[in-house]
Amino acid sequence: MFPSSVRSQTRIIDEIDGQPVSAASIFDAAGNVVGYTLADGRLSEISEVLYPITIRCLGYEPLLIAEPRDTVWQMKQCYYDMPELVVVPVERNVMKQTFYIRKYFSLCNKVDTVTFFVEHMAYRYVPATRGVKTGVSSSMRKSKNRCYSMYKVGDMDSVAYDEDSKSPLMLSISDLNDVEIHAPKSFKEDSVGYYEKAGKSGASLVKKQSSGVFTFTEDMLAEKKGHSYSPWPLKLMGLTMEITQLYNTQAFRVNETGIYMPKDLLEASFVMEAEGRGKYIRKALKSDAPVIIRSMTELYVVDLDFFTKE
Repeated sequence: MFPSSVRSQTRIIDEIDGQPVSAASIFDAAGNVVGYTLADGRLSEISEVLYPITIRCLGYEPLLIAEPRDTVWQMKQCYYDMPELVVVPVERNVMKQTFYIRKYFSLCNKVDTVTFFVEHMAYRYVPATRGVKTGVSSSMRKSKNRCYSMYKVGDMDSVAYDEDSKSPLMLSISDLNDVEIHAPKSFKEDSVGYYEKAGKSGASLVKKQSSGVFTFTEDMLAEKKGHSYSPWPLKLMGLTMEITQLYNTQAFRVNETGIYMPKDLLEASFVMEAEGRGKYIRKALKSDAPVIIRSMTELYVVDLDFFTKE
């Protein structure tokens, strides 16, 4: 829903290095995604009636804020870790990664809200060592979904459960690339590091290191004009969207080389906000006006298996 909004001066920062926590999702008490944190850690425009709110961000414990306060809040780091890996390059150079994935997906206009929570398992095959070609796509292969949804349309509220949801509105970015990511050389000299690359409209890339974890955050719209993008394939399907926020964050176990591959991955997330103008999106809420779409996807590596290429 869209009650009157206010621009908060509340800021969210990292407890250890004091850097702003950007691209964190803001949830109201009902579990709806109602906003996000900006590049400087401030909250986006949200109404005071939505409090208490919860801030969720990859690599941090959820932060509950009971009431609007123009102050600085610290988020505590918390990463899921896995046992150390020992890879024999010649014998076991292809890796199967298994993920637990959960998605929060909301559509809302001035009076109505539809929220989905989807979870499923997925896996992919990727190189375990440098220079290896797996011979197969590294795209996710998803297994059976389960979806919980909440509808508040007009004066009616309802909750639904779907054991195997295939709704087109569930589509969101959840594939990870399998390329190497390099940490700045300066990170090798210190356990804590911060690097930022400027884009046309804000930081396009942020690399951080602390608590034994290297984090890579990409603003995928930083080089786009007006910090927005409208995918043409969605227009053809009647799902026209103007995407205004799109962040990819990946967290890796720190290693001595400073070169990070899929085998080092611990967890990842994608955050998106868009204005839905397509007829099928507006039809979901029976809305004549555009619908705000917010999505947060979290991916956690839960198992690793190593194979020969053959």
